[in-house]
Amino acid sequence: MLWITRDYVHVDRVACPWLIRRFIDSQAQFIFLPKEEIMNFVAKTGAIPFDTGTGIELDHYEEDSIKHCTFDAIVRKYDLAGDAALAELQKVVRAADTSGGLEREPLAWGLEVIASGMPLLCKSDHEALEKEFPMYDAFYAFMQRKIVLDTYAAEIEKSESRGEQQEIIKNKISQLPSKMIK
Repeated sequence: MLWITRDYVHVDRVACPWLIRRFIDSQAQFIFLPKEEIMNFVAKTGAIPFDTGTGIELDHYEEDSIKHCTFDAIVRKYDLAGDAALAELQKVVRAADTSGGLEREPLAWGLEVIASGMPLLCKSDHEALEKEFPMYDAFYAFMQRKIVLDTYAAEIEKSESRGEQQEIIKNKISQLPSKMIK
């Protein structure tokens, strides 16, 4: 499918394509245009708009006095709840992309640093996605690891080496419920 958002990617406009590719549409193609050109492109192509800043379905919203980002809207629309690691990453993305969030969630600074620095090293939004996706893969794996460490701490502590611990963690991660496209 063809997806479209605003150009000059930052946190949400990298996190959302990562989410789409990993959990919804592994063949997704992304178009980046100035905000004022997006709806015309959608009308001509049928592309799915997201994070346009125009109040569409897949955009920022507020609910119960909580500011949500487009990542939240996509998780909700595509029923991706139930993956605990993704839910943890969702909190970090929300904090990094909504006002005041960086102060509430220390890990959000990592996404902000990557989102601010990477475009300076890239020639296009597509190149930024290519280079930032592995960072989001790592954040997701970190969240899975955190869940495993919290759940299986006693078993992991009994292992004799760091390598053995790593194998236990990888094995337990592979057993976690995930909606990621394999």
